[in-house]
Amino acid sequence: MSITKRQREIVEFLLEHPQEVTAGEIAIAVKVSTRTVHRELQMIEKWLEPFGMKLEKKSGTGVRIDPGSDDLASLREQLELNEYVEFTPEERKLFMLCILLDEAEPVKLLALASELKVTVSTVSNDLDELEPRIRQAGLKLVRRRGYGVKINGSETAYRAAIAGLALEYLDESDLFGRQPDQGISKVNQKLLGMIGHRDVLTVENALWQPDIDWLENIPERQYTKLLIQLSVALVRIRKGFTVGRIPSPDKKAVYPSTGDQSVPEYMATRLCSVLSDQLGISFAKEEQSYLHKLLIETEQLIHSTRLLPVDDLVLLDMVRSLMDQMQGRTGYAFQEDRLLREGLIAHMQPVMERIGGRQSIRNPLLQQIRKDYDSLFGDVKDAVHDAWPDTDVPDEEIGFLVMHFGASIERLRVLKREIRAIIVCTSGIGSSRMLSSRLSKEIPEIRIVDSASWYEAARIPEEDYDLILSTVDLPMEPHQYYKVSPLLTAEESERLRHYIQNTTLQRVQVKFGESKTSGKTTDRHADPAGLDATLIEIVRITGKFQVFSLDNRKMGFYETAFAMCKVLQESGVLKDPEEIARLLEAREKVGSQKIPDTSLALFHTRSDGIYRPSISLFQLSEPLLVTTDDPVGVSHILLMVGPRELSRESLEVLSEISALLLQDEMITLLEKGIRDDLIHYLSRELVGFYRSKTEIGG
Repeated sequence: MSITKRQREIVEFLLEHPQEVTAGEIAIAVKVSTRTVHRELQMIEKWLEPFGMKLEKKSGTGVRIDPGSDDLASLREQLELNEYVEFTPEERKLFMLCILLDEAEPVKLLALASELKVTVSTVSNDLDELEPRIRQAGLKLVRRRGYGVKINGSETAYRAAIAGLALEYLDESDLFGRQPDQGISKVNQKLLGMIGHRDVLTVENALWQPDIDWLENIPERQYTKLLIQLSVALVRIRKGFTVGRIPSPDKKAVYPSTGDQSVPEYMATRLCSVLSDQLGISFAKEEQSYLHKLLIETEQLIHSTRLLPVDDLVLLDMVRSLMDQMQGRTGYAFQEDRLLREGLIAHMQPVMERIGGRQSIRNPLLQQIRKDYDSLFGDVKDAVHDAWPDTDVPDEEIGFLVMHFGASIERLRVLKREIRAIIVCTSGIGSSRMLSSRLSKEIPEIRIVDSASWYEAARIPEEDYDLILSTVDLPMEPHQYYKVSPLLTAEESERLRHYIQNTTLQRVQVKFGESKTSGKTTDRHADPAGLDATLIEIVRITGKFQVFSLDNRKMGFYETAFAMCKVLQESGVLKDPEEIARLLEAREKVGSQKIPDTSLALFHTRSDGIYRPSISLFQLSEPLLVTTDDPVGVSHILLMVGPRELSRESLEVLSEISALLLQDEMITLLEKGIRDDLIHYLSRELVGFYRSKTEIGG
């Protein structure tokens, strides 16, 4: 088995560093991303097997080559004798696909075989495997004897396929960092050329026109996708590949009643003008229409009357259920990790679309993930099965979810403050020092303040320490100490972390009267102004929260929405109740906003006609949205509204409130409708949210 040039460089780096090194250190040395390093390590592991060697991985420490019974000198000899190959099988197929997408004329099989340094038979087999993927992209693979091989299809499908490959295979460091000739594989160099890597920043500068303010609200991945799509279009135009007539954009394709928020044609015209001046490219009318279509599709993804970044309550409920299942299996407090929740929501939105559409999900790191996180992979797979029993989730997707939970575990393992500990060790000073040494390595947040006998420890003032660690049972109350062995195994270390997180830290807060906002570990990079603004928004939004009873007998959806908006108009929240009611009705037509398995719903919108952010609970006299499939309907509506221009802090607070709707306690309180109890609950939870922002630096 041969290895590629890049794999050879990684092996050489590992030979130069016999101790553990991290994927990040390897990535810097070889000038690739850490994701690429993990993928290459998987292939290197297979290459080492015939030599009786393997890669030894230690979580949190890194990776090293374990020579087994041999020594590393023999591996160096093998490396000298071994010739590296240009491509792995996966890279070879990808490079072949890039060649075919980039060529206007048929390509002979012999030419492909020569380019890829393989046999014609191998090329033919690779094409068999590529054909379903090409067909899925709306293109057709044509193969005829004497003709060669070619991909046929519309120019828009070509461009979409190229942009899709770039999004799937290129990292941000490839797109916006290195030059194409600096430590990048031949495949990635080809892809970067096809998307016009050198023009991406020019496209970005041209895109930011003063009146395209909606760009600020685009999710990062959608923004990157737009830049790549525009850049690909420039490359294709330069090569003479042009689009045909583009149908007029359907303004109601994603969200009804978007009104004047669709992107005006002059924006695309001006974008073409700027790019033409800077790059010397002329744009036909059809190309201007194509760019206009891309802008509209992107803008519709961030529907301008949406108030919340994520309002799919079914998706939120799926994420909550999965986190609950994982919390029960592992003992980690995943529900407290807001970064995990946000990451899963952002990740799951496109994934559920692919699963629903039975599209293939590719995860080149799957085998590596299964090896590195075998136990966690099993936990996630079981949790997904129990949380989403009606959804068939492939292992490729399980692998991605494992990475989210693995990152969360690393965050949760970090203690939020220094822990002062007293060691009680009756086996002598040697055992005491051994335990101290193990603690400093496994849990560096623990500071040993004293070593004492149990008799002395029991009489030390409690304010002088946070935790007593003992290697033997003590005649003390169980909550006063924690028993460990002098060797402190990895399993014991994890159990001790859990004990500190769930018992010691909670007791310390109570003992010293620390409020939840007294975070002593505020990150030095936190933005005080931003945090103050967040706290002001929490006070302002919760302080004006109101509960209203609404007689909606014999009213339909619009009439009920209008009645609610009329109440808010009288409270000075909004100007035109008719306009806001229409926006609420349009949003409901997109998809139900009812909270799963309850009689509650979250209605929300934003408009220039709304003066300030507001949340209100309306208790209806008659259920709304009753159908044969849902005879219960909606009896309680949480109405959230805000101005068109809203600060980041306001959006964060409102988004956090929407996430609380999936908590059983919040649902119970909403159904009871007691304002003071709801305000107390919201204040408590939002202060916890504020505290988490101070701990991670905003």
